[in-house]
Amino acid sequence: MRYFFLFLLVISCGGGTWSNTSGDNSQLNLDKNYCSSFAQSRYPVYLCRNPLMCAPDETSKVISTLAENNAAFRNCMHGKGYNYTPN
Repeated sequence: MRYFFLFLLVISCGGGTWSNTSGDNSQLNLDKNYCSSFAQSRYPVYLCRNPLMCAPDETSKVISTLAENNAAFRNCMHGKGYNYTPN
């Protein structure tokens, strides 16, 4: 299960680009920071009690909070008019 978590973490950090549908990306960094802060405040990512290994009862909490946080971030970015293109 530990390797699954590492795989999920690596996949979530994968590359891609956000671009505004209007073509104006001048506010991209500001909007990304805003959406990241919004997602973290609404759906903070659960951290395991032991930083080196999650206990079995914590694994689902970590995966669930990562998914919620990522969904909130993506929803915020889409709401600001951005589309995500994976590399």
